[in-house]
Amino acid sequence: MAKLQASLKSGYIVTNSSRDHLWIADEPEDLGGSDKGPTPSELLLSSLASCKLITVQMYAKRKAWNLEGVDIELSILEKGEKTLIEKAISFKGDLDDKQRERLLDISGRCPVVKMLANSIEFKLV
Repeated sequence: MAKLQASLKSGYIVTNSSRDHLWIADEPEDLGGSDKGPTPSELLLSSLASCKLITVQMYAKRKAWNLEGVDIELSILEKGEKTLIEKAISFKGDLDDKQRERLLDISGRCPVVKMLANSIEFKLV
């Protein structure tokens, strides 16, 4: 089970902690923040990108494919009833077209993608 604690200390700076890790989120100066850290949307993209890359690496390792690296760029293009995220991904290594296509497919099946694609329900405790 993933667990996170967060506190708002001053302005828009939020201190986040999980296990033994600590990081902050903030807003840019033009939105009244101090620009001391990524925005919540950037942190969401970071979580999504990290999950995609780790999932691809685990799959390639299990298949013993020569995946030497992966680069990904995500951008939130539209917000509204449905959020549109643009993805550019490139695989490094001695891979054929079928392997690259399969890795692209696998990148869309990571746990964070599944979580975001389904409805998220919040329970007050």
